[in-house]
Amino acid sequence: MNKTLIVLASAAMLAACGSNPPEEAVAADATTAVEMSGVDAYMAQCAGCHETGLQGAPVVGDKAYWEHRSKLWSTVIVDHAKTGYLDMPAKGGRSDLSDATIEAAVEYMLELTYPDMPPGD
Repeated sequence: MNKTLIVLASAAMLAACGSNPPEEAVAADATTAVEMSGVDAYMAQCAGCHETGLQGAPVVGDKAYWEHRSKLWSTVIVDHAKTGYLDMPAKGGRSDLSDATIEAAVEYMLELTYPDMPPGD
C-alpha cells in the first residue's frame, strides 16, 4: 500500500512539472509583458471596482468626481494605474500587463466618463 501511494505521488509530481506555470509565476517574470486591448484590460482588471465603487474606487461615468482635477489629471491617473494608489493595486493586480495596455485601459475608462472629450486631452 505504501508503494502505491509513493507511485501515485511521484506521478502527480511529474505531471505538475509539465503543466503551465501558475499566473503568479508568469506575473513575476518581468520579461513577459501581456498586451491586450484597453477594453479587455478594463473589463478584466478594473471594472469590478470602477463600475461599483468598491473600496472607494471612482465610478466610471461620474463626471463630478473628476471635475476638480488639474489639466494633468489623465497623466496622474495613468501613473496611479501603473503603480497603484490607495486601495488600488498596481496594474489592477496584474503586474504582467504592459504599460501600453494600462494606458489603453485608462483611456477607455476616460472615454466612458467623457465620451465627448477629444482623444489625448
